Amino acid sequence: MIGGASNAEKYGRVSVSLLREYMDKTMTEKISGRIIKVHKAGWGFISSKEIEFTRIFFHWTSLRQDTLQFPELKTGMIVEFTPIKVPDKGWRAVHVLVTDKREKLEEVKDAIIPNEETQIPDDLPALPQ
Repeated sequence: MIGGASNAEKYGRVSVSLLREYMDKTMTEKISGRIIKVHKAGWGFISSKEIEFTRIFFHWTSLRQDTLQFPELKTGMIVEFTPIKVPDKGWRAVHVLVTDKREKLEEVKDAIIPNEETQIPDDLPALPQ
């Protein structure tokens, strides 16, 4: 580019052809992880036990067609993806598929399910309207 760096160089974007080139040279097996950040601009991060202590970047274009749309993604969802190591950039996730839509597994196991034996005190304050 005449007169300076291209937008891709300026903003650290990685082209699709560059990603495809590195896919052949790096990990190609699918691994699972948890979404740790989703940004409304169309990108996010995943963490995985297979690649410890690393935030793995993903872009909305990396989502598979047979999974949720980007606006439906939430922090805490479990995903399956193919990790790609891009030199000087770090890890990228491609072929991202949501496998568990629950946001927090703790909410399910800690929930109190009332039954006939559940004792509710009579002196509870009223809920605000």
